[in-house]
Amino acid sequence: MGSMTSATVGAAAHLGVADALADGPATAAELAAAVDADPDALVSLMTALTALGVFARDEEGRYTNSPQSEQLRTDHPESIRHLTVLLCGLYAQAAAGGLTQAVRTGTSVMPNAFGVSLYEYLEKDPETARIFDLAMQDWARPIGAVLAEHVPFENVRTVIDVGGGNGALLKAILTAHPHLKGICVDRPDTCRRAEADLRASGNEDLIERLTYRPADILREVPGGGELYILKNVLHDWSSESGVQILSNIRRAMSAATAPDGAPTLLVIDPLAEHDSGAAFRNVIKMVVGETDARERTEADMRREAAAAGLQVLSITPCPADLSVTACIVADSGQPA
Repeated sequence: MGSMTSATVGAAAHLGVADALADGPATAAELAAAVDADPDALVSLMTALTALGVFARDEEGRYTNSPQSEQLRTDHPESIRHLTVLLCGLYAQAAAGGLTQAVRTGTSVMPNAFGVSLYEYLEKDPETARIFDLAMQDWARPIGAVLAEHVPFENVRTVIDVGGGNGALLKAILTAHPHLKGICVDRPDTCRRAEADLRASGNEDLIERLTYRPADILREVPGGGELYILKNVLHDWSSESGVQILSNIRRAMSAATAPDGAPTLLVIDPLAEHDSGAAFRNVIKMVVGETDARERTEADMRREAAAAGLQVLSITPCPADLSVTACIVADSGQPA
């Protein structure tokens, strides 16, 4: 019944139940009105979720948030609401529709289930694309705080986040380091939505310092940065495509001049040696990644970096089962 458990949590996240309970307990009727749901159907959903301990009920029978459901609130500092919607929605739907065939043929699930790749699907479905952007923001939030605190930015002027989604990672870094400018590189539709959201936020400081640059990272990466970041990107691509992406970044780095030392690339991705969820993560890659996408080991990361003309300086485990691989251009002749 695991798929049913996942579906109930995903439905609650999508409906915004935790948000509706943020100010206190609510009866079934009050909650149904708040999330625009059928009262009887919502009771069935909430009965299952309270049995699972995701939500709770008080002595008067009203529904309340629990410590588990708090993270399904949109405004929670460690919110996973939209990530939950994505994993329990599109990803689960795709797996149900094509995982068996994908295992038989060794191909990606998305084309089998929907006829197009993940990113082609997102271009055709604006609402799912919006959820995807926000889910990637949920994923980026904890690592953004870690980078902002621990990476030395004194000699960096411009940070370029390759495949940076709506810029959540850069926002955390730029907020902590006011001297920095950031360039977020992603698909044109993602950049359009992110730029519109940034302007609507009214945050003049970030509007001035953060720009969005549409690009196909399999073809090119813009230059001009002293620090490049590639977070949660490579694991969706085959080794061949990964080397191509890294090669494009290396070319951009080769054209740049850092004020003190060589431009640096931080590859932030799960590596098998430091990933507690490695066994299951490869199934997710089969569902939404490129055919032949697999989780990398440290040896894989070093091999692909070398093939792209990069020198690995260090590999450091960090939160969320990720690892940070620091690279410079091989034989750059500059100090790291």
